[in-house]
Amino acid sequence: MYTLVIVDDEKELLEGLSTYFPWESIGFQVVGAFGDGRSALSYCREEHVDVVLTDIRMPFMSGLELIEQLKALPASPLFCIMSAYNDFEYAKKAIGYGVQEYLVKPAAFEEIRATFEKIRHTLDGTTPAPNPNVEMQAANPLVSQTFAIVGKRLSSCTLQNIASELGVTTSYLSRLFKEETGQNFQDYLLSVKMETAKRMLDSKIGYKNKEIARALGYQDTQNFCRTFRRFFGKSPQKFKTESGQ
Repeated sequence: MYTLVIVDDEKELLEGLSTYFPWESIGFQVVGAFGDGRSALSYCREEHVDVVLTDIRMPFMSGLELIEQLKALPASPLFCIMSAYNDFEYAKKAIGYGVQEYLVKPAAFEEIRATFEKIRHTLDGTTPAPNPNVEMQAANPLVSQTFAIVGKRLSSCTLQNIASELGVTTSYLSRLFKEETGQNFQDYLLSVKMETAKRMLDSKIGYKNKEIARALGYQDTQNFCRTFRRFFGKSPQKFKTESGQ
């Protein structure tokens, strides 16, 4: 289990991330949650920390200043920034400081999970398998962007919000997607969710059904289980038993 410190001056977000996100299911333990950079720096100077997840703009000390200070430690942690300020200058500075990942608020459950699985692979010294849903390309750039958005925000994307983000109408994107792929968008989205669920069930991490349901955007775990059974002809529990998990 790798140790994680979270730093954010938004009290509700800090509490939610540190208390309710299932960190242990992906190999992390939250050992500290701080509302400012100075407190986090003091803690990290005294205790070994593997990863720091920090906001950028905070009182007393910014996230980038915190990272700069922590980089000077004999055993520097890895860093992930999660900030509402989606600014290229911040991203450039973060890269210069050796930041591992950069998340933009509000980050979806699946984005955070996927990001920290990548970080865990880095700590393990292993290479994660590529996500085929993110790598898919299409002749039409709008469809390629649709693939990418689904891969990044699987728990929260809909045809409507993707169309809005891409600046086209829902009906136009729906028609374009069908012409390009031969598949309705809703059928595609369902297949991606179910294949993702299967990979999570097959993982050695031991995801619970409620964690998978939440990661895929299902508010009701039973609804997820019914959908999985209809799609694969067996329940998630039976799938796990048959795969030896």
